[in-house]
Amino acid sequence: MIKGLHHVALAVRDLDATARFYAETFGLAPPEKLEVIPDQGVRACLIGLGNAYIELLEPLRADTTVGRFLERGGEGLHHVCLETDDVNAELTRIAQEGIALVDKVARPGIAGMIGFLHPRSTGSVLIELVETGGAGGAMVEFDGRKLRVLIAKPGLDGHDRGAKVVARALRDAGMEVIYTGIRQSPEMIAESALQEDVDAVGLSILSGAHMELCPRIMQLLKDRGLGDVPIFLGGIIPDEDAAVLRTHGVKGVFGPGTTTGEIIEFIRATVAPNK
Repeated sequence: MIKGLHHVALAVRDLDATARFYAETFGLAPPEKLEVIPDQGVRACLIGLGNAYIELLEPLRADTTVGRFLERGGEGLHHVCLETDDVNAELTRIAQEGIALVDKVARPGIAGMIGFLHPRSTGSVLIELVETGGAGGAMVEFDGRKLRVLIAKPGLDGHDRGAKVVARALRDAGMEVIYTGIRQSPEMIAESALQEDVDAVGLSILSGAHMELCPRIMQLLKDRGLGDVPIFLGGIIPDEDAAVLRTHGVKGVFGPGTTTGEIIEFIRATVAPNK
């Protein structure tokens, strides 16, 4: 089953320069994932854009598929990617309908297991299917709309890899994610939650200041009429501190080893009863 749009891919000559252009011109976040894919002969990255991504593809050599694409037509739209819960089953179904495939079985890609349809059967548009493996698939909704989650890094902690991994997993599961970036004050986080009308707030704190920052953020949310918005916390949190924070209203505390699937299920289970 097709769940929705995962990304649009652009063939570019300079991935880093293009990513800077989108950041400086449109205020988009830096690439969440950057990989070299040797068997495809490309550098690739994903840039978050609401519920979907922009993928940038830079050829490693001129004799690659993307290199030849640039030689023929220059930079521009390369393909459109749709998300499915089972890419192999979808490829089989589509082939049975007489549609030509580039890939008869799925193979690894930057976003998950992928397979391409041949453009001669799709109106000259190269279409990719992807199975991200994200728990629950592309649609996570409440009351007819997608859940909106704020992921924030309060305090002076500058280590944001874990926060970005969680943000990407939530997007892959179909949620709208607003990532604030690092070194956010409690006031900035509370104001972002208000302005973005979020359904949940996730805090990533590795600085050890969770006992000071969490109560302050929760009070600021209450002051803005957001006292019912669930707060969850990730980091290295001692059990005794986690217990105290829960008594203050923190709904979930996630430490090292927590899977993104657990966080997704927590948000599903926690948000709806609070609405």
